[in-house]
Amino acid sequence: MTVRVGIIGTGGISRAHQRYYEKVGGFEIVAVCDIIKSKANQAADEWGVSRKHAFSSYNKMLEMDEIEAVSVCTYNQGHRRPTVAALNAGKHVLCEKPMAATLPDATAMVRAAKASGKILQIGLNPTFAPSLQFARKLIDAGLLGDIYYSESAGGRRRGNPGHTFIYKKTAGAGAIVDIGVYNMHRSLYAMGYPKPVRVSAITEDYISQQDPRFRGIMDVEEFGVAWIRFEDGGVMVFKISWAIHQDSLGTNFHLGTKAGISLDGPVIYADEYGGELKKLVESEGLTAEPNPPEGMTTIQLSGFPEVDAWELQMIAFREAIKSDAPSPIPPEGVLLTNVIMDGIFRSHEAGKEVAVRVPEI
Repeated sequence: MTVRVGIIGTGGISRAHQRYYEKVGGFEIVAVCDIIKSKANQAADEWGVSRKHAFSSYNKMLEMDEIEAVSVCTYNQGHRRPTVAALNAGKHVLCEKPMAATLPDATAMVRAAKASGKILQIGLNPTFAPSLQFARKLIDAGLLGDIYYSESAGGRRRGNPGHTFIYKKTAGAGAIVDIGVYNMHRSLYAMGYPKPVRVSAITEDYISQQDPRFRGIMDVEEFGVAWIRFEDGGVMVFKISWAIHQDSLGTNFHLGTKAGISLDGPVIYADEYGGELKKLVESEGLTAEPNPPEGMTTIQLSGFPEVDAWELQMIAFREAIKSDAPSPIPPEGVLLTNVIMDGIFRSHEAGKEVAVRVPEI
């Protein structure tokens, strides 16, 4: 079975989609779409697609019965409409991250996926990293106990991407939705998608506004920090940047009542190494190097296979389509990133903590 694909948006990220569709096999790109017809024609020529299947209207492209799946590779503010249209047309969708720039758009996308029964997979390929998959198993097994505190951190010291990323009209927001969604989703996924209820946050753009390339034209944030409370009583601190006067904003970790884990490694911190924890580590074919200092064992794990997360993402999409399985990354879970991001921007504007609500799907 070959999955026939149409690609909407022929900018830079579409090249990665095309390359990996070809690399993993089992896909055939049969149509392309870009609002600039000449770009659609160029991509069609490069990818071996007939020019009669190069469109400037995604609605026209979606009329092709042979298309089974669609990649949405538009800028952030352009995710909702083609995704909802594709799902309503009975096509599976692999949409680039973030799911959407706004909570209403993301909600509409998830509702369309549920109504259509089709797959909506968001391009958060780090989810498929073996170390994160192991962390999820560890937490699901209850080996950390109740998680009461987490930190989700990432960013760049000087890494403003420019282009469409710095305008609210195209990107919706800045560093938080561009690169922050990766770290935020990693943490939420590892914890099994806890329900957020309150957010307190700040966002800033000081450094970029001192740069003549961005000053006066950039209208999104370069930096964001949030304190997120979950319904189960846990708390997560989220930090992200495009530009800061610091080397790093910290690491990614979860603290539980029984043990803790650093996702950057990963490294487990527990009272001792044995029992169910040891069984899980050994069942995964990993090597543990326990180091028991005073009253606490540090367990350095190794043996995770070297993988290409992009490749695993495309394989997961293909196999879910072939087996009529749910989305490998549940869109209802990814929606929580939009709930939190919406809370971040509202909290910054209000100058105080705000309540957040997960929409009914």
